[in-house]
Amino acid sequence: MRVWFTGAAAAASLVAFGLAGCSDSGAKSKVAQAQQVIVEATPVTASGCVRPVENTNCLVVKGRGGGYYDISTASPAPDLSKGVAISLQGKDMGKNTQCGRQLTDVRWSYLGIQCGTSVPASSATTTKDDKTKVDKAG
Repeated sequence: MRVWFTGAAAAASLVAFGLAGCSDSGAKSKVAQAQQVIVEATPVTASGCVRPVENTNCLVVKGRGGGYYDISTASPAPDLSKGVAISLQGKDMGKNTQCGRQLTDVRWSYLGIQCGTSVPASSATTTKDDKTKVDKAG
């Protein structure tokens, strides 16, 4: 009987030791470590004309890949009435807005390049009557 009791005690201690190593605190710490991934800002440099986005308060600049950078957080914001392109530097933290890829810490300066005027979408369409008026006038 003594041998059986010693074996049972040894088995119980091994099980307890094994469960202690698999406790929730160990699992939680690994999950917490995985969630503490720090997103490093990617520096962005771009230049172009600043455009407002219809029905929003966003200001955007077109990037190299054809996407748009949302520079609405720039303070001060570029003056659209000047109609001049800007050169900008900012940080991309990986966040998208309804207007494009959001940049933070935006620094910008005006370039000597004139931008075309921004035409509202409602007046950009030409009707048949408008075309006739242009043909008669020209």
